[in-house]
Amino acid sequence: MEAGTSSQLHVHVLGDDQPGILADVLEFIVESGCLVVDIKQFVFNGQLNLSLLVESTASGKLGKLRTALAEAPQLAHLKVSVTPWEAGRRPESLYGYRQVVTLLGRRLGPVALSELTRTLADLDINILRIEQLDYSDHHVLEFIIGARRPMAGVDVINALVHFKEDFGVDLAVQEDTLFRRNKRLIVFDADMTFLQCEVIDEMGKLAGVGEALSRITHAAMNGELDFTEALKQRVALLKGLTRDQLLELAENIPLTPGAADLVRILKHLGYKVAIVSGGFHFFIDRLREKYGLDYGFANRLDFEGDRVSGRLKGEIIDAAAKERILLDLAKREGLSVEQVVAVGDGANDIHMLARAGLGIAFNAKPIVERHARASLSTSNLELILYFLGIPGPEIQQLRKLSGGGA
Repeated sequence: MEAGTSSQLHVHVLGDDQPGILADVLEFIVESGCLVVDIKQFVFNGQLNLSLLVESTASGKLGKLRTALAEAPQLAHLKVSVTPWEAGRRPESLYGYRQVVTLLGRRLGPVALSELTRTLADLDINILRIEQLDYSDHHVLEFIIGARRPMAGVDVINALVHFKEDFGVDLAVQEDTLFRRNKRLIVFDADMTFLQCEVIDEMGKLAGVGEALSRITHAAMNGELDFTEALKQRVALLKGLTRDQLLELAENIPLTPGAADLVRILKHLGYKVAIVSGGFHFFIDRLREKYGLDYGFANRLDFEGDRVSGRLKGEIIDAAAKERILLDLAKREGLSVEQVVAVGDGANDIHMLARAGLGIAFNAKPIVERHARASLSTSNLELILYFLGIPGPEIQQLRKLSGGGA
């Protein structure tokens, strides 16, 4: 090697982990007069996996290092390999378009993983790293994947449709950017998302028009009927309901499991929390006060005295309004839209989910899932924390720190 020409070695150390191994290896590198240009280390079930890329421009220094590592008695219990490395070679750089795939299921066994990895390989997608976020009631795995060419999250989701259906898993696909774990605003739909019912249907039951009203709701949520027209038709059926009836209903609306814990944890982490609903302010205002939500937007019922008039007041919160409100909230909080999470289940949530940095279709209709980067079919909103990259042990700790149970 000519003086001034850079040469590199890859040092790879495997074996039972214990304190001081990296210190010993670095001591030999210092004594040889070489430089460390890259380093990675992780411990898996007590087994050390350490890699260093070492460089020198002076003849003989790398050879001296190779000999020292081979003869070191303190490294004798480890497998140490030293191989020449072409300067500037970075095989992973070929797969520079990176995304994160999070899988969540009751069981993620070898058959499921085999099909997943084969599907990705057939698309020339390379798996760069795998992290296990949890292995308790839910198995959660996070894959960092890379492609040679730009690939949208929707392309990856479409490729995994059959895998998702065959193994009953939930998944999220996100770009691997600095915003992935830096979300700061979450926007929820209310009915059948934050709440475990369609409130307007419950109002219909009180008014004795439950069946007729429910049919209209179903058609609207499936995108078969214009939302605004459907809402006006349903509100007309509610004429005559009293404030006292609505107050009693508000006290008994069931919250979706995990909703209160999720809000408490996200608030602890510094998130702003909003509900943007095609329902009614009468109920959303009470949710906002009870759970300390930062924002609440919904339609306003008109009253004649103490009774519902059958009409609405002001702007109707439809799909376009939900999207606009999400963008306005991000701007108000000084956030990029990539820092926003949106969660919803119906056709009127599609624009909001598509625009957010992470849109999550929650127990949603197929038409909604096709427009979201993530889907969650388990009725537990707290599981969203995994899609934010938070592992199970940290979630348990956050429950305690935020004032919840273990």
